[in-house]
Amino acid sequence: MKHEKERLDQVCEQEDKLIMKLRKVLDIVESCEKRSLPGCDNPLTLDETAGIFKMLQDDFYEEYRMYDLAALAVALVFPLMKQYFNDWDPLGNPRHGREVVKQWQYLLEEQNQLFTAPDPSNMDVYQRLLWDIWLPVVRRTILNWNVRNCDALIEMLEIWMPVLPPWIMENILNQLVFPRLLQEVETWNPLTDTMPIHAWLHPWLPLMGDKLEPLYAPIRHKIASALTSWHPSDTSAKVILQPWVRVFKQGHMEAFLVKNIVPKLGLCMQEFVINPHQQILDPFNWVMSWSDIIPIKHLVGMLEKTFFPKWLNVLCTWLSNMPNYEEVTKWYLGWKSMFSDVYLSHPTVKDYFNKALDIMNRAVSGNFQPGVKENMAYFAHNERKHLADAAPRSGSNSPVPPPPKPPAEFPGARSATGSSTYPTSFKDLLEKKAEENGILFMPIQGRTQEAKQVYRFGKNMIYLDRSVVFICEKNNQWVPISLQNLVDVSIG
Repeated sequence: MKHEKERLDQVCEQEDKLIMKLRKVLDIVESCEKRSLPGCDNPLTLDETAGIFKMLQDDFYEEYRMYDLAALAVALVFPLMKQYFNDWDPLGNPRHGREVVKQWQYLLEEQNQLFTAPDPSNMDVYQRLLWDIWLPVVRRTILNWNVRNCDALIEMLEIWMPVLPPWIMENILNQLVFPRLLQEVETWNPLTDTMPIHAWLHPWLPLMGDKLEPLYAPIRHKIASALTSWHPSDTSAKVILQPWVRVFKQGHMEAFLVKNIVPKLGLCMQEFVINPHQQILDPFNWVMSWSDIIPIKHLVGMLEKTFFPKWLNVLCTWLSNMPNYEEVTKWYLGWKSMFSDVYLSHPTVKDYFNKALDIMNRAVSGNFQPGVKENMAYFAHNERKHLADAAPRSGSNSPVPPPPKPPAEFPGARSATGSSTYPTSFKDLLEKKAEENGILFMPIQGRTQEAKQVYRFGKNMIYLDRSVVFICEKNNQWVPISLQNLVDVSIG
């Protein structure tokens, strides 16, 4: 009986302690309820309430869990939080209340946070707090938000993201933001809107990613409609499309360009006039400015139909009229410089330039003017070697090559600048030949012949008249000589 009495005394003592703790908890709860009533002289504040909940968790943890005291927040905290966010402007003051909510996240959030939208009956108190108090304010803001002022809303969402359950952020993006973006896309007019669409849509990519995909088809449709009367001289089309190159799926972008841009460029090149004596390059530059967007296979295919055959015909016509061959080689090099190495390495482009070299070689085969045949053969040999060695630049595995090099200057060309590293004149050819054979080549100061500068070429004196070398013989007679013979007599 003594042992039983001691056991029962311990039980009674534990029960008394439990009753005392419950009375303290009850006193705290009753005090909070009284201070939360309207008209109370000493109403609760959010900070005080947070302190009380923290004390309940620390000092009365078992009772807090057993009696689900977190549910008290619905009656005590929700009204205070609603009042706290009543006048909140999420776009004007995005950080307002974030630290307060973060404090309640620590106090109320359950560890097994749901990543998908829970049933309303299964929300923990923290999720209900956000859903019932915080989200309605954000919802009203987004419904009245100016979609083109995207930065403010994105900043607000990024600030609040760490304290939001993922499913609430998904709800905001899918149910609130996306419908507003779709509505704005439907009213967007690429012909009249002064603000490009990517300026207010692309900033959402980090937050929404593939969620924006349904917007892209209507955007492409609107741009295509706007391009109905477009001409390649208008650069605005590229300004609109350039930002979408890495956003649209590659296949979608390529199909769009092939359908809406390449045919217009082809028409432009069909109308393009190739005139060696007065070449206007603007249309060609308009077309080639798209080379960093349009895959090379499509642009080369278009040039093969509209440019290169016409270019070869002009070359043939020019060569049939006894031209200045120095100008012809400059013209050839000038056109070649209009294409980047990526294009020059393309089999089709390479083939057309080799055809041009064949035509130039055949044109001088029956020419009895000294030096012309040898010079052209030397030029063609170097050019074929250069074309054979042409290799794509780094990164050329991409379907879109880098932009072309600045165009070189060639006879009659307008809107073209730059130069070639290969001999572009007969004098340059002589200098290169002298260098290869270790022959001194330099002008003789004050010495002229037929008003032409006289040069020292090894032990001989020469002057140049167009593409012909004249050498001074022992009897002071100036006679024409081929380039190879000049090299031979100078070495010997």
